Amino acid sequence: MRQVTLAAAPQIVQPSRQAIEQACGYIEQNATLKTLLIIIGAVFLIITITLLVIRKFWPQTPVGQSMNAGNGKVIWCIAGMLTGLIFILPAQILPFLTSLVMTLVQVLLNIIAAIFHL
Repeated sequence: MRQVTLAAAPQIVQPSRQAIEQACGYIEQNATLKTLLIIIGAVFLIITITLLVIRKFWPQTPVGQSMNAGNGKVIWCIAGMLTGLIFILPAQILPFLTSLVMTLVQVLLNIIAAIFHL
């Protein structure tokens, strides 16, 4: 009887997180780039929070009516706020988000490896 050793799916979570942490380290070392990202993140936050305030307190304005037309715009504002936070704090948020996404990809790879006996 011949026994075949099955290879597991490649482990991608930790290497991806380490690569993102290294890239964030480069950003943290470059003061000009870091300042630029903070400014861009602040602009994202200011715009999205302003849109949500207009939606809440001045719903009769054209912008308020547009924001109240559907929940999709509020979701875009939340995504804009998250983007602003990522620009302001990349070293704290990006490794976590990378680990989260890569864990889902790893689960998919493990399932595919189990199905096809890879």
